[in-house]
Amino acid sequence: MTNCKEFCNQLFDYLDKELGAKECLLIERHLEECAPCALVFESLKTTLLVCSEGVSDEIPEDVRNRLREFLKINCRAD
Repeated sequence: MTNCKEFCNQLFDYLDKELGAKECLLIERHLEECAPCALVFESLKTTLLVCSEGVSDEIPEDVRNRLREFLKINCRAD
């Protein structure tokens, strides 16, 4: 791998474990040497993990109660 563009082109295949050992080694070497690509990689890994775990639409009850209290105190009609 010679540049960041090649890294980006193979990133999803790497994460999906669809690359051979040689390509994986080149990507891992690039990650060790290129801080911006390492940051992109970690951000993408985190995003994929969060998305795979799902997101809850429900606000926890304690948060809901604190929000109500905040609104009562700070958003009173004058």
